Amino acid sequence: MDYKWLLLSFEGRLNRQPYWMTALAFMVGSIVVGVLDAIVFGSVDSGMPVLTLIYSLAIVWPALAIAVKRLHDRGRSGWFYLLVFVPILNIWPMIEILFLRGTDGANDYGADPLGTA
Repeated sequence: MDYKWLLLSFEGRLNRQPYWMTALAFMVGSIVVGVLDAIVFGSVDSGMPVLTLIYSLAIVWPALAIAVKRLHDRGRSGWFYLLVFVPILNIWPMIEILFLRGTDGANDYGADPLGTA
């Protein structure tokens, strides 16, 4: 897997399996960093969780990159992701990103990552 493409590029398509694995890695990282924050800086209630803030800022771009590639796999523009900021409508892009299979064959964003016709 080309991690530079996966985490930094908004080009191409990404099927569900690598999306979920990357998202899971981000979640595990969040838990680990949160625990480290609590150990190093004390209780979360005592102030700003410094490490968690740094980690969160560091994964914004990669998280957007994988979400946009998932939307590309569904045949949608990355701009469709803006619906996550609209209450009630935010469910729609999340269902598409998380659960629905990509389009069969090539689409405007590239070849089928599963290699099907």
